[in-house]
Amino acid sequence: MEYDAIEARRRREYETALAAKRKVEERLAEINRKARNAKTRLLSTTRSEQWHRMSLAWLERDTGYTGEMASARVWLRHQSLDKYIALIAPFAAVRPGATNIAAEVAAVRAHLDDWTERGEALLLSRASRASRAYAEDVAGFRVWQRDNPDSNAWRRKTMTRTQGFLVGRMVAALELEPPARMNRGEAHDWIDQHGGNPRLAVETVESVSPEIPPQPSVTTVVAVGEVVTPSGRLPLDDMSNHGDEA
Repeated sequence: MEYDAIEARRRREYETALAAKRKVEERLAEINRKARNAKTRLLSTTRSEQWHRMSLAWLERDTGYTGEMASARVWLRHQSLDKYIALIAPFAAVRPGATNIAAEVAAVRAHLDDWTERGEALLLSRASRASRAYAEDVAGFRVWQRDNPDSNAWRRKTMTRTQGFLVGRMVAALELEPPARMNRGEAHDWIDQHGGNPRLAVETVESVSPEIPPQPSVTTVVAVGEVVTPSGRLPLDDMSNHGDEA
């Protein structure tokens, strides 16, 4: 009888432990579900740059825009609203019921050569300013490195997404051998050794068509369609947060 009592007690202990384990597993499953949902919501607002570009471009492509029309479209969309309306109004008038973008495509197609020339001048002018600002950012970071020789914690961190994207661009554009896996500091050195961001290596264009009105400073478009920050700066490799690691 004593043996049976011990067995029964141990069986109850085992069943109690199993029940507790099941509760923990259920709780863990709920936590994992919430984490997955939170990640999904995060990704819906922080998708890759390529995703944003593709999502925004499909409508214009379906409407009739081609890559050859890009510079002309840039010039048209950088006009004041009054001038923009005046430029596309004649094409809307002969197309009853046409959408705004359909009239815009027709206007760009009709003035393709002229507007392309103006658009390329506009883009190159803005690219030259972005290139100078980029050089200032690089020089400023080198000064920070010189003045803070012991602040190397950032170098050991994982390479940023921006660095990885830029390295891939440089490998393709410059026909380089893909580098081995790098941390943040190694990626910074590799990018610097290979000349920095090739998209900002443009020559300065001093003159722009006088018919182009002054542009707002909210965003800056560089020669290859890059959009940079309001200050016109595109960091070398997303190192803008180095100061808080000093």
